[in-house]
Amino acid sequence: MGGEGAADAGASNRACRAALYRALGDERRLAVVDALRLSDRTPGELAELTGLGSNLVAFHLGVLEEVGLIERTASEGDARRRYVRLRLAAVTELGPVPGLVADDVLFVCTHNAARSQLAAALWERATGRRAGSAGRQPAPAVHPLAVATAERHGIDLSAARPQGYDAVVTAPDLVVSVCDRAREAGPPFPAPTLHCSVPDPIEGGPEEFEAAYLELAARIDLLAASVTTAA
Repeated sequence: MGGEGAADAGASNRACRAALYRALGDERRLAVVDALRLSDRTPGELAELTGLGSNLVAFHLGVLEEVGLIERTASEGDARRRYVRLRLAAVTELGPVPGLVADDVLFVCTHNAARSQLAAALWERATGRRAGSAGRQPAPAVHPLAVATAERHGIDLSAARPQGYDAVVTAPDLVVSVCDRAREAGPPFPAPTLHCSVPDPIEGGPEEFEAAYLELAARIDLLAASVTTAA
């Protein structure tokens, strides 16, 4: 019986992989997936990046969603806006991620009180390179649950302080927003941008902060493996 169960599981896994590979056999869908490798994007942004019309983008997104490659979420800022994201569990099936070159990475969210602080710290731990963080409307202090969550994972945010965009002294060459509102307001830096649509944990408790941390950790690991320095 155990052997039959393992065989059934293996067949199911192969069927899922075959469906995924069939979906990626269309180069237009592959272009959509490549555009989502390191950044969540709106359907309109995907249409612009791929050169596909909005109807075609909608069709291809439907195919990719059916095989479990993508998911769509509503913005926490403009509720009419939807972000499309790759499911992290499926990324390992897709092969190497397109690389980027950046020496100064800046992580941004609205208040610079949780997500962008955690993201910058995770980047530094993953790469050994410094990163900045800032917010459009900086809070008076880093949220205590962000500090506690970081501490549980071996990261010290006890001395971190929120700062606004005007306090950024080194011009970034890559800006990563981890907050829908910050993304939609537009960080005032002439640099390429990526977006991670991470739910805001501020109104929640330890579980919400832990979920935000784990999602950021997975996204930062992927980003760190894909961004190299110019030196």
